[in-house]
Amino acid sequence: MAETKTSRSLQTVARALGRLGRERARSGDVTPQQAEALAVLAERGAMSTSSIADVLGIDPSTASRNLAGLERAGYVVRRRGADDGRQTDVRLTPRGKRVAESMSAGWSEASAALLARVPRGERQRVTEAIETLARLLHQSPDERS
Repeated sequence: MAETKTSRSLQTVARALGRLGRERARSGDVTPQQAEALAVLAERGAMSTSSIADVLGIDPSTASRNLAGLERAGYVVRRRGADDGRQTDVRLTPRGKRVAESMSAGWSEASAALLARVPRGERQRVTEAIETLARLLHQSPDERS
């Protein structure tokens, strides 16, 4: 029973965070998947299209379409890889970096407001639990086992 309750709670959190992410994306005039790509590039630096797809858990062709839209908007530049001409390296432009930073600031504000609603005595425990989940989710599938 406890596992079912936890599972439902995680689903509720995931839906609410997804909604927050969609709101943040709209404020940046990009789609939610494009916003995620911008966030990944801001966090990790230049990456290949296939690496971005892996991180986001989407098909490389979907990643490529999202990146094409970001490129048309002037948020990213794509260049053929120096080592492998089949690979495309993607980088944020200064404009893309500003949009990613703006969306990140929006996330910071939203998460601070949410944590402010957690009873003061529980905030540290909740923060540590969130950081643990983030660390686990950030690991590759091989590292999770």
